[in-house]
Amino acid sequence: MLVTLIWVIAFAVILLLCLKRWEASVSGVLDKLLPDILRSEDDRWVWCPAIAVLGATAIVSPVDMLLTLLIIALLALVGGKLVCWAMKKVDFH
Repeated sequence: MLVTLIWVIAFAVILLLCLKRWEASVSGVLDKLLPDILRSEDDRWVWCPAIAVLGATAIVSPVDMLLTLLIIALLALVGGKLVCWAMKKVDFH
């Protein structure tokens, strides 16, 4: 129960800070990182809760978060290598 309470408090604080500082800092960073296809008019209401969830989860269980990111990176690397290998084997006429 305590972990859930800490997570909810961290989520609320990060969400509040992200929404307050949207124009000053968060929007500019996302504009540099995201391609045009992922941007819209209401980015604030999509990205701020997503950032708050990731931040609160990283505060509550950082080791689990790092291990998850490591597994995702390994799967992406293996998947990319498999796709490259398959593309070399396919004969495009």
